[in-house]
Order: sequence, then structure tokens, then C-alpha cells
Amino acid sequence: MRILYVITSTDVGGAEKALVSLVRSVEKEHTVRVVCLKPLGPLAAEIRLAGAEVISFGMTGAGVGICAKLVQEINTFRPDVVHAMLLRAIEFTRLACAGRPVPLITTPHFDLSQQPFWVRLLDRVLKNLDAVSCAESVSTYQFLLEKQHYVKAKTVLVKNEVKKSLFFKDNFVKSRMREEKKFLESQVVYICVARLAKIKNPQGLLRAFTTILPHCPHARLVYVGEGPERSVLEKFIKEHQLSDKILLAGEQKNINEWLNMADVFVLVSKEESLPLALLEAQQVGLPCVVSKAGDMPRQVVHGKNGFVCNYKDEMLLSCLLTELYENSALRKKMGENALQMATTRADNCRQYVAIYKQIVEKFSREN
Repeated sequence: MRILYVITSTDVGGAEKALVSLVRSVEKEHTVRVVCLKPLGPLAAEIRLAGAEVISFGMTGAGVGICAKLVQEINTFRPDVVHAMLLRAIEFTRLACAGRPVPLITTPHFDLSQQPFWVRLLDRVLKNLDAVSCAESVSTYQFLLEKQHYVKAKTVLVKNEVKKSLFFKDNFVKSRMREEKKFLESQVVYICVARLAKIKNPQGLLRAFTTILPHCPHARLVYVGEGPERSVLEKFIKEHQLSDKILLAGEQKNINEWLNMADVFVLVSKEESLPLALLEAQQVGLPCVVSKAGDMPRQVVHGKNGFVCNYKDEMLLSCLLTELYENSALRKKMGENALQMATTRADNCRQYVAIYKQIVEKFSREN
């Protein structure tokens, strides 16, 4: 098969990481090309290393002319199937594929329920252009069916998944990383792996963490990720003289090692679907503190393998962080539960390939 992937960006994010994993899986047996609407980001290099061609349309604004470029790309590459991910890519690709002899598959990788009304309305109008609509989380799947009125026969749940060969508990790595990053064994390290963007609420986590420091002097916070909020966080850290308590590590490739270094994973986003970072942390055996967003409350059972709170409730968040700081036995038990509950899912890459084959065969028969 000839598969054309269209994605909004190749920055470091859950959707982009999922695409890299998918390309690595399908490239060996199929011809793959990736179109990135925005200027190429760090993960474009990983896609190329996987053996796929990546091109950028250089979109920086409203996307004038993007649809025409996609039409030209489809006509030139002549794919058997097109797979679009993320909001802007899905919108433009639906329009580009309309009336053309190629089936379109979409996977949102974002929480559509939190988008403005006009975005949800446009999605409702264009949804029938999909040959198959895939949802990466239960919350997204239910929203598409119940609120966006997607056709159930054309809507499939293909959950995000993380390979256990890439993310696993390793005490040796923990000791080595602590030594390298100069964290003491007595210190309790909280880690957040996410883009430094408002939607991920890094300022809220920073304020809550700062609140606990007078009572939790050996607490440390690590942000792994990059984004537009970095300058705001840096200013706060400097003004409050917290450079010895908080580390902005930036983008990192060895996420398994960073997670192993930590004691607690925290992700209190305003919006989520089913974040890969959470699944990765659970497979490393970390207790997780998360917000009530997307499928995170389905992954984290409050009081068993972590805690769940409203992202706006910084006081409660600080209390939960304090509880995990003071109670090492609870941290250990929740970490053990996280490992036990991190069950192996069906390989979603194989699921996607099966969907491609089925829809291409069906499309060929009907046309």
C-alpha cells in the first residue's frame, strides 16, 4: 500500500510520537510519505530515520493555499489511503479528499469537546467525508458518537498504547540518573512530561508545588518538555529563587530514563485525550497525580495508583503532592499498583494496518 500521513506538526507531542511509532511499524512493508502542515519540528528527523519521506507546507497562519497543496500532493503521490491527525490537518485533508478516489482515515488526538462551538460544528458537517474515524481514547469515542453524531459503523476505538520494551521500571537507571542530575536519594522528585503550553497548565503545577516547599523541603520538580510557557516559568523560578528546587529539562529523547529518575508523575492539563506520557509513567511504576481530563480518570483510580483532581484546584493539588511526599509507603504501594494496572493493549499499529487494508479493499469494490 501507499500511505499518506497528514499531521499538523512534527513537534514533540503525543500525536506526533504516535505517528513516529506508526511509521516505524508500517514503513517496512508499505510506501509511506508524511506531510506536515507547519514547519518541521524535532520528530521529523525520527520519521526520516524510520525510512519515510517527510515534507512541510510551512504553514504559519490561517493556512491559505494548504488545501490546494494537499490536492496536488494526493494527485502526485497517488496514495491508496490517507490518514490525517490533529485538528488542522483533519480539516484541510477532509476538504482535499472530498470527491477524490482515495479513502480518508482520521484520528484526532485532541479533546474535541473543549473546542469552540464553530470548530465542533465544522467537524459535524465534514465528518461524513471520513471513510473511517478512529478515536484514541474512550472519552473521544463517546463524544464523537453521542455529541458529534458520528456513524457508529464507521467509528473505531484504537487506543493509544506504549510498548513495554521501551518503558519499564529500572532501579539501576534511577540511581545513575539521580547521580548525573545531582538529585539525592532522600529527595522526592515530581516529574511532568509535557509541552510547556497553557493547555498543559504548567503554571498551575508550579504554583501548587511552590506552596508545599515550606513543609516539604526535600521536594524537587522536573519539567521535561519545551514550549511557549518556558519564559514565564523561568521568570517565576528566578523571582522566587527556586533554581535549586525546579529543573526545566527541555526536550529529551530518553524519556524512560527521566521517568525512572522520578518518584511521582504529575499531569494536570486543562484538556487531554489519552496522553502517552501518562501511559509511559505507569509502565515505569510511578504513582500519578492527574486532572479530570479525557481518559486520565479512567487510567488513574483515585487513591489506588494515584490521585485525580480538578486542574483549577491548586490547593487540593498541593495537598495531594504533600501526601505523596510525606507517605513513602503510599508512594511505593501506588507505584506497585500502577505497574500491575499497566496492562498490555492490542498493538494499535497492527490495528491501523488492518483498518487500512479493509477500507482499501472496500473502496476498490465500490469504485
